[in-house]
Formats: sequence, C-alpha cells, structure tokens
Amino acid sequence: MSLMDGAMLSKNTTHRGKGLKNAGSLSDDIIELNIGGQKMTTLRSTLTAIPNCKLAFMFSKENAKNMLPVDREGAVFFDYNPIYFNHLLDQLRLIKRMPKVYGYQLRFSPPFLSAYVNFTHMLTDLGLTRKFDIQSFTSEDFRLLLEEENLMNRNFRVFLLADHFLSPMEGTHANLSVNSLNGWQECYRSTYDVPFNISVLTESCNGSRLLVACRPVHNKQILTLAGIGYREDILHSCLPKRCKTNGKSRKLTGRQFMCSSYHQCITQAKRGVGWYHVDNQTWGFVRGSLSFVINPCDSSNLDSDYRLCWTLQSDMKKTSTDRCGSAKNLHKSNQWERVIYYIY
Repeated sequence: MSLMDGAMLSKNTTHRGKGLKNAGSLSDDIIELNIGGQKMTTLRSTLTAIPNCKLAFMFSKENAKNMLPVDREGAVFFDYNPIYFNHLLDQLRLIKRMPKVYGYQLRFSPPFLSAYVNFTHMLTDLGLTRKFDIQSFTSEDFRLLLEEENLMNRNFRVFLLADHFLSPMEGTHANLSVNSLNGWQECYRSTYDVPFNISVLTESCNGSRLLVACRPVHNKQILTLAGIGYREDILHSCLPKRCKTNGKSRKLTGRQFMCSSYHQCITQAKRGVGWYHVDNQTWGFVRGSLSFVINPCDSSNLDSDYRLCWTLQSDMKKTSTDRCGSAKNLHKSNQWERVIYYIY
C-alpha cells in the first residue's frame, strides 16, 4: 500500500460525534518500525488510536495482508523525521489512554514551533488531517449524531476525524492555508477601509484564543499573515507618549505641555507573538520581542512579513497606516481585509 493512497471512510461506518472510541480493544501485538533509519517499537493499539484514519487503517488487523514497505529486518519503513514521528507516537499513546476521546479536545502539536510545516505534512500523509462535515452524512449517521450530541440544527459543523485534531495553536504564520484552520471559527471580517472597532474582541470574538489575520480579498484560501494569542496577552500596552514642559516661567500659566507624536512599543513575545495596543489608536503584533515606534501604526521594515497593524479611528492624522505584512498604507483599501477567528 502506497503512503499516498488515502483510506476513505466507508458510508457504513458508524459515526460517534460525542466521543471517539479508541482502539485499545484490538490485539496489542508489537509493531517494529524504521523511521528514517531509526528503529522504534510500539503497540498496534497506539498506531490505531484514532479510528478510521489512514494510519489506523494501515495497521488494522483487517489490513494485515496489504504489503507495507519494510526494511531488511522486516520493520515497517516510513521516510519521516524520527523526532517528529516519535513525538506523534507520544501523543497517540496519551489519546489511547483517554477513557473517552472528544474530537474538540484532540490537538496534534509539533515538537517545536519551527517544525510545524513538516510535521503537518507528515500528519497529512498519514491521513490525520481529513475533515468531515455533517452535510455529507447519511440520514442514519445524522440520527446517531443527534442522539449523542443533542444537536438542534444542521448548521452545526462537526469534525469527526483527525483534521479537526490539528490546528495552528500558537505563533505567527505567513501564507497560512484556511484549510488548516481546524477547530477555529471565524467571528469577524471587514475590509481595511472600514476602521477596526476593538469592541469586537469582547462581543463576537469572545473565545479564549484568537487568530488575527489579514489577506487580499481576491484570495480567500490563504491568510497572508496570522498571529495567535491568548485573550490575556493580546492587549499589551505600549508606553505613553513622552511629554515635557516648554518654557522657563515658574508659573504654570507660562508653560506649555508638549508631547511627542508617537508611542514607543516594547513587545513581550507570548508564544512567539509580540502583541501591542494603544487605546483609541492602534492594535497589532510583530514576531517576537521587539522595540519600535508607532505613529499611529508600525512602519518598520524589519521582519516586515510578520508585522500587522490596524488603526482604531477613522479621523486621526495618519503618518503611517494599517499594514498586512509588508503591504503598508492600507487604511483606504477595499482590496485587503481583516479576519479574526476564535477558539474556546
């Protein structure tokens, strides 16, 4: 069986929306693996912990007669980074031990942030990134799902297999595919010529984590830039404007109070994202911990593909304006849009 051959879900399969039963009841024989030249040993129940996915199908008892690539010693061979695969096995072992597995609780995470892309490719190849939606179910599937989830209408989107288990959970991302946003729900969208109202963050976008993104309106499938943060991190305040008195008179009436036209922002990276905020002026993020000025937006060219800035007023004098990565001065553009997703 080729690794590129997808194991499609049979329509006769019984779907369980509330809990996914793990495969701990299968015969737990030992499986020898060769992952990129490194030998690993695990149990069949670990490799089949996510039911109905491609990886489980490959190592199911029913598929025992299908030939998988093996090395000279008979170990099943996968051409993956052994660090990534071993990290995946640890997560599968944890899932296997869960008494009841809920789809929305399962998140495959890479061993480190920079491994996200290659780790995701491996998950895709193993069939751990497929998504199913309720409109594709048979009437019997839907009846069973209603019984277990007590769903009230067909607008509820249900993810039963492992595509829902994978989603970007932290960091900044350039050119992020919308198809990878598994588990995230869109809560806001507007073009850049509409001033951003930050009250959205407490009204429609009220999850514990937010994915803040931007893109051209003609490309709905790719987010040019996205940053992910916990609610308590996303409104990190910039320093107040520097002000001084001008004039030598000791009398208060003879002095003028003068302030600079910019704010100094010093970000503190939270899971790879440096958020910043100025009341009634600006909200945005950069990658990592940086120091920069905004007036009212960030115009720096340093690491420009990973800088987002949205102004919060329409009538302010704008020296440097809204940006999406390296694309700047977008405050009057109806060809670029802001998008926010949330997750509980």
